[in-house]
Amino acid sequence: MNKRILLAVDTNLSPPTQYALRVTTRLLEQSSRDVRLVLLHVIPVPYDTLPALGKSGRVYQHFSPTIQQRQQAEQTLWRARTALQQQGIAADRIEWLQRVGKPADEIVKAAEELSVDSIVIGSRGNTLAQRIRRLFVGSTSHRVLRLSPYPVTLVVPPHRPRARNLVAWYKAAIRRSLQEHPGSLQVFTAYDVAGLFAPSQGAIGIKEMEAATGALEQLVREGLLCCHRVKGELRYLND
Repeated sequence: MNKRILLAVDTNLSPPTQYALRVTTRLLEQSSRDVRLVLLHVIPVPYDTLPALGKSGRVYQHFSPTIQQRQQAEQTLWRARTALQQQGIAADRIEWLQRVGKPADEIVKAAEELSVDSIVIGSRGNTLAQRIRRLFVGSTSHRVLRLSPYPVTLVVPPHRPRARNLVAWYKAAIRRSLQEHPGSLQVFTAYDVAGLFAPSQGAIGIKEMEAATGALEQLVREGLLCCHRVKGELRYLND
């Protein structure tokens, strides 16, 4: 039987998730070829409580995800798989799975159904701000850690201050990615760079896109990347 690692990814591919993708890439590179990775994204759907018919208690009424949520989930899984492939992981080693419900519960259920060897999930760490956040809204990663009968790896990205010069930040991140995987073909778009190498969590805006484009163009002028237009989109390659 093929061994499986389950990696949970969130909607925006937050910095903890991006770091978890990189850590999992290294795990796969060091593992035998039959080890597969299952990318899991859980669409969080709210629940409402209503009086049960003929009873004094209450039951949960489940709300189905919208079309937009499902499309966003597909896009999230596609972006995560693309990031792994750009780091040299073969497509046939990557599976993906979409679930609906409470994220921590669904992650554990999926792990049990697939009989995975381990679960990998990004964590925002244990800063004061995060401890306060967990107090009010809870923590998916810590709940998975409590519920899972399987080994769980919590991946906490190293603390990085917000970059004052986004162009320099993205340029350094691209260089680092190229150095970590010498000899592997890597393809970048401005959107990929702005999202995968973001200095902090947040929406990708015009400023981030312009900075990512500037960093890529500088690396083209330095000869580290070359640029091609594919179906109207600029793509930057290291070969």
